Amino acid sequence: MKNTLLLPNKYKVIGWVTFLSFAALGLACIYLEFEISGFQLYYPKKQGLFDFSKYNLTNEFALFGTTIGLLMITFAKEKTEDEYISLLRLKSWQWSVLISYIILIVLNFSIYGMDFLRFLTYNLWTTLIVFVIKFNWSLHKFRKEELANEK
Repeated sequence: MKNTLLLPNKYKVIGWVTFLSFAALGLACIYLEFEISGFQLYYPKKQGLFDFSKYNLTNEFALFGTTIGLLMITFAKEKTEDEYISLLRLKSWQWSVLISYIILIVLNFSIYGMDFLRFLTYNLWTTLIVFVIKFNWSLHKFRKEELANEK
């Protein structure tokens, strides 16, 4: 069965480099208040409740790159993509969606205010990150069993 939604295998490496680079940029934005000077927006006056007169787009750039990197990792083919790996991929997606929503429901009743909004930002990647972990763990176990059966 051919899956046309999957990217070639080389995108996995590109995705990891992109994800790690932009995730580091995002962490620097959040915790070190890092900003790229060329990404500054200037508006002449205050827009309603929010003041966008001096707004920097570095954190949006980091969010975009992190998301693109994770998508490249999750949608990249394996070197040998067969039906069993497709089944592992499907089961990993099911697990990741389930775990992501369980986390969302639990934290919905335990986090409030701006902390909840920050959590929602991080939760954008929960499904993708859980998928990467679960799929690679299942793939590792499968390959380990395959090697044991060969001996």
